[in-house]
Amino acid sequence: MAKPARDFKREQQVWKGASPELKRQALDKTQNFTVIDGQAYDTETGENITDQVYIEPVVSVAQRQGAQIKANLKRHEDENGGYVFAFFHSLESIQERFPSLSQPDLSRLMFLGTYVSYNQGEPSHGYLTYDNGVKITKKSLGQLLGMSRNRFAEFYKRLVSEEIINEMADGIALNPTVFYRGENLADIKGDYQYTRLFRRTVRELYTKFKVRSIKKLGVVYQILPYVNFNFNIVCNNPQQVINGKIETMQLQDLAAKLGYDDYKHLLKNMREIKIDDQPVFKFVDDGKDRRSSYVIVNPNVIYAGNGKHLDGLKVLFK
Repeated sequence: MAKPARDFKREQQVWKGASPELKRQALDKTQNFTVIDGQAYDTETGENITDQVYIEPVVSVAQRQGAQIKANLKRHEDENGGYVFAFFHSLESIQERFPSLSQPDLSRLMFLGTYVSYNQGEPSHGYLTYDNGVKITKKSLGQLLGMSRNRFAEFYKRLVSEEIINEMADGIALNPTVFYRGENLADIKGDYQYTRLFRRTVRELYTKFKVRSIKKLGVVYQILPYVNFNFNIVCNNPQQVINGKIETMQLQDLAAKLGYDDYKHLLKNMREIKIDDQPVFKFVDDGKDRRSSYVIVNPNVIYAGNGKHLDGLKVLFK
């Protein structure tokens, strides 16, 4: 039952009409009590006087700021369609983990991951489902991906071979250490790292690029192992929490890690990837040598942080 709201006007009227002795007794109680487990007790008699005093909760500045950060992060998640957790090994290329998958395959896999169902039970049972909860069949998956029958059959075989998906009697299950939605992260993450991959933005990117050049979009997935958890900067020490100690990864080094022979080709591809007319990748350089540029990733696409630096990041992409 909800606690009734205080009638401050009525309390003021009663106070004005109270005798001096009654006022003295009331003031004594407000100054001589202790709170134990949310209950107020008279320090002299031990009497429970919770119904006779008003206990104002003490909220520190840090608590208020923390609550605001959490609210901002939740709003950001909702604005971008919610998220799935994408798992990877820090500084290990996605190609090394899934050697049989091509760059176009990685684009399709990232899109496919946004359709994993929310897990409320065992982590091994994250099924591919539409947003309305209907499970995605093998046939409808090919249609969803927009692939020809033959190409989809080959892609599907590679997913099975890499143990990314598992055909079960009641649906297509997605390996929870690849993409996952749910709360039981400690049960599945092992030595993997993970980040939020936002569903709306990834799907919009896929819709935009599957007609033109699906291969280009693969770089979004490929770059995950190198993105700093707090600042979304592509770097050599993704788990560093102090901004001044981040070792930014130069564009030419990133190109080599992603398998590009020429950093200019990578730069061109990354510049073409945009969402809502905003770049997915922001380049920072000294104006002299593009090879030494480093990259910041739009948090509307991926973001692993606790929200503390989110507003500062979002300003860069307006």
